[in-house]
Amino acid sequence: MTKVKVELVDVYCRDTEDITGADDFYLLGGLVGGAITKAILTTPIKINDKQKKSFKPDQAVLFEGEIPQGQSIKGGLKAYDEDAAKDWAQYGDTVKKIASVISGALAAAGPQAAIAGTILSAVTTGGGILASLDKDDLLGSTELDISSSGPVHEERTWIMSKKTGIGWSTWDYTLTYRISRS
Repeated sequence: MTKVKVELVDVYCRDTEDITGADDFYLLGGLVGGAITKAILTTPIKINDKQKKSFKPDQAVLFEGEIPQGQSIKGGLKAYDEDAAKDWAQYGDTVKKIASVISGALAAAGPQAAIAGTILSAVTTGGGILASLDKDDLLGSTELDISSSGPVHEERTWIMSKKTGIGWSTWDYTLTYRISRS
């Protein structure tokens, strides 16, 4: 068994989606590995052009647990700019509901269905729990497949950008996350 921890380092904004000021950046996702299913939902971070921001410490750990040798953590992330206000006071309940949707989808599909796309699709369905999610701007989506074997410490980046247009509804973000194995 290998103990694997996946945690957010920061997000850097070269160009916001909103042309009138800061974006309200947040992540929605889920990761499954070993016997652990982890729902991911960060509260919005107000971020503007040329800024780098960290996530709340209690929301920075995306996954932590023991993974059998030769297996992977699978799932994905979606990044949004919040445009429709949500009831973030219900944060804890929402995370539980998203985890339940992921677990239900995997139970229905069977253990061999634990592929990143299946998990990300379930997250999207579970994300509907957040009222008005479809009104928020989707900045990017990525599938993750993190092996239990690899370097002890590894940093990866995910670039989300839309550069077409004349500054209207364009964006450029880089999310950095760290993988630790022991």
